[in-house]
Amino acid sequence: MKTIKKIGKDTYKVIVHFNENATETMQDKLKRIMFKEMEHESNEKNNGID
Repeated sequence: MKTIKKIGKDTYKVIVHFNENATETMQDKLKRIMFKEMEHESNEKNNGID
């Protein structure tokens, strides 16, 4: 899948690919990524890192 978007003078091309044998849904994948990021941010705050 490919998307091309022009914003002002810049043109962005995004190519997306999926593993056809994947067992994880896109929703599950996004949840996993968001929870991991939230955990990372929480750990940084607990360690005094801003």
